[in-house]
Amino acid sequence: MTLRQWLLLVATAASFASSILINKVLIGQLPPLTLAAARVLLAAPIALAVLVALGRALPRTRAALRTCVIASLGVIVIPYCTLAFGQRTIPGGLSGILYSMMPLFTLLAAHLLLHDERLGPRKLLGILVGIAGVTVVIGPSLLGGLGDHAIAELVTLCGPLAYAVGMVFMRRSPPVDPVVLTATMFLSGACILTPIALVVEQPWHLQADGALAGWLLVMAVVGTIMPAALNYVLVQRVGATRASVSMFLMPMIAVLFGTVFLGERLGLNALAGMALILCGSVIVNGAAAVRRSDAEPAPGGTAASAR
Repeated sequence: MTLRQWLLLVATAASFASSILINKVLIGQLPPLTLAAARVLLAAPIALAVLVALGRALPRTRAALRTCVIASLGVIVIPYCTLAFGQRTIPGGLSGILYSMMPLFTLLAAHLLLHDERLGPRKLLGILVGIAGVTVVIGPSLLGGLGDHAIAELVTLCGPLAYAVGMVFMRRSPPVDPVVLTATMFLSGACILTPIALVVEQPWHLQADGALAGWLLVMAVVGTIMPAALNYVLVQRVGATRASVSMFLMPMIAVLFGTVFLGERLGLNALAGMALILCGSVIVNGAAAVRRSDAEPAPGGTAASAR
């Protein structure tokens, strides 16, 4: 790849990691459902503006609308909520490490739900290595009993798992234009999360200030819309296989951000688990990426990513 393409890849990984960092900052000021709802409420108008600017329209068929709504549950609603609930207890860098399981969960979900995506020995080995990494990360908490830390880690893992199932569902569904899909998923997520947050957490009792509003805006633009936009451009420029390398870099950048900006210090078990998860991803994708790097055409694009 060219230097410009590498810079785009690193920027995409950093944007995914930034959403985890900003979410960790905000979870200290907002309850989890309110934070998840605020993310989509602020991001949805931006996505709709892009939709209008590009001359696209919201889905007009029942099948396309159903695809967008169900995909929103897996790609936006559940990941945003579980990330917020988990980060009340665990560091942001650790959240990034757990989210790096998403590509491996996607392969597993594809094997179970798609007839043409069966796991071979190499992919199965990679998934097992990744699961071993998760075990190393969570293991010390489990040895001491299923305390708050281990529960938060397991809840956080539900996010990438739901994302993986959502991506496989979109693969099984009739194709929807990526811009239309992204905008409709954010709109659906806002319609789902907002009433739940209002009923459960009654956020009108919260005291918001200018700093909180600023952080929410940064989350909407930098941590929510930007990762989706950069990932779309990256796939267009380098292809899906090369673009997947951004998920290898994301947990390392998330750990770096947590250390530099939040003063987090992760234990050796977390770092060892991250190494195993990355190793599993390389086993699954590395050889295929090398074989296809020169011949792979750029596909039409992907839907928004949620972190």
